[in-house]
Amino acid sequence: MIGTYQRIASGVAAVIVTSAAVFACATSRSEYEIGDQNESNPPGFSTDAGPDDTESDRDGGPGLFNDGAPPIDATSCLPDAGGPGPVGRVCLPPTDNECDGKHDVPTYPANGMGGNGFDDDCDGLVDEGCSCEAAGITKTCYLVPASQTFGGVPVGWCAENSKGTVDCVKPTTEFPGTWSGQCRGAQPPFADDVCANGDFNCDGKDQNSKASDCSCKGDPVQCPTAPLLTRPFPPASALPLEISAKGWFLNASDVSLATNWKWTLLGGDCDNILHHPTFAMFATPNGTGATAGSQVDTLGPSGNEHGLVATAPAITSSFYPAFSLSGDYLVEGEFDLNGKHYTCQQKIQVRAPGIRAELCWDTQAPSGSNVDLDLHVAQTTFANQCVNQGWSRECNNQDCYYGNCKGGSSPNWFAANPDPSVCQGWGSKTTGTCFNPRLDRDLITCQPSERNPNAPDFCGPENINIDAPRNGSKYAVGVKHFAGSPPTRAHVNVYCNGERILSTGYNPVTGNEFPKLLQSGGDSSGDFWKVGLVTATVDGSGGLSCAVDPVPSSQPHAATDGSNAYCVDNTSRNGADSAKFFTFGGAAPLDAEALCFH
Repeated sequence: MIGTYQRIASGVAAVIVTSAAVFACATSRSEYEIGDQNESNPPGFSTDAGPDDTESDRDGGPGLFNDGAPPIDATSCLPDAGGPGPVGRVCLPPTDNECDGKHDVPTYPANGMGGNGFDDDCDGLVDEGCSCEAAGITKTCYLVPASQTFGGVPVGWCAENSKGTVDCVKPTTEFPGTWSGQCRGAQPPFADDVCANGDFNCDGKDQNSKASDCSCKGDPVQCPTAPLLTRPFPPASALPLEISAKGWFLNASDVSLATNWKWTLLGGDCDNILHHPTFAMFATPNGTGATAGSQVDTLGPSGNEHGLVATAPAITSSFYPAFSLSGDYLVEGEFDLNGKHYTCQQKIQVRAPGIRAELCWDTQAPSGSNVDLDLHVAQTTFANQCVNQGWSRECNNQDCYYGNCKGGSSPNWFAANPDPSVCQGWGSKTTGTCFNPRLDRDLITCQPSERNPNAPDFCGPENINIDAPRNGSKYAVGVKHFAGSPPTRAHVNVYCNGERILSTGYNPVTGNEFPKLLQSGGDSSGDFWKVGLVTATVDGSGGLSCAVDPVPSSQPHAATDGSNAYCVDNTSRNGADSAKFFTFGGAAPLDAEALCFH
């Protein structure tokens, strides 16, 4: 078995509410601009901690103890707040490969061949060029260098906000798999700290700005330090999460004085592939009204991520987001106050229970020009042991797909979820019972011009959910090219309690073009991408963890697989049984490799 990756995913909790700290003597208006706003550096990112750093920047000098402060005597206000610091930030020279032998900092986690999960050259990418086992697996990553850690983990604001997941890509067989470098859901440290609780430049000390004296002066704005937690499919008429900057102001009266409001919301992998994002922004909690903001497709460090940007007067100090997919989203709020420009960032963790497989592709279009793909999730530990085990109708109710798992039907592997909120609401296509498992919709045709994810003809993803899998149960994930002739590129995400554990296939952000599906054939012929095998582990308290193994090919097809990291079986090349059986002869697969016929 290759490419096994496991992460314990906690259940969904209540929404986190962040309140502002109060300063005893907030009398000045300090600068709060966070980093260079140009094409090469994302907001909050600074390259001035590279090879030209001064010695004092490396040994705990300027930037660690109130650089802007005058001498302080025993009767004055207290200096820096406490913390584990000072934690120096050492950025090594940027290269295209963090595993080139130049990025191992003594006494800190070494890169080796597979990388260390940190952005050691501070270029906004993590472990780029470092090797990984199997395309699609993910691991935890941080947008800080290994030098900027305490006990092996980032400090301050970065402990949660610079944390994300990076995926493995393998575009050709000639070269091994490498980490894409894209740390999804993570944000870089602020270029400089500010006069606010939170240690936003993540050096182990609060309020130690190089530009401002924070010893007796609090900033009038306090950026949030904790992520927000919510769920997909919120009730359309009463959106539960408010993204509010009102709590960022120490003085409530300052909220009305702030001007030039701008909000930016970034999504996940499928939002960068579909015609339009699957999420929305509303000025009020009634999500059935008109959305706010415009789609922008040139966002993020790569310059080709899709998101929404809204400005005043449509949205000012707060808005209500609506999500139909799981994953980590990033929101950024900007405004002016008393001649200063402020920018705050926050992560939104969208979490759904259980296991969720998500499919999107790049050729969704109206009838006559579209490609119809179908998502399949089959339980390989099926109680009804058929003579032959496999996909679609080969073994009755073993496979959840369009034919038996949408609308009012389900294979009923487990009891239905009594909580309708897990499957009904904004962006959902499910009505009635929240079956376990269930397919939210079978997308056949759609209108690329439709921007509303609630509309029947919105070009969106297909999702299969298993809210409460049983301990030890295993699930094969596949994508069938059902109809249509244009070549298509597909992407699949798998989530465990809302955390991304597999991200595989076409991705315009990372540049991966495979696999490609070329030949359709209904349920019984044509191309069938065998994606992966997911194993569920449920502990005594009901906690779920998941292991996932991508399906490789031993003799890859150059036109469809691209590399041995993917397996697109085809009935004309690999035998008719490749679209029906899990394995040669129809036995249950012992591992992910057994699912591939070539």
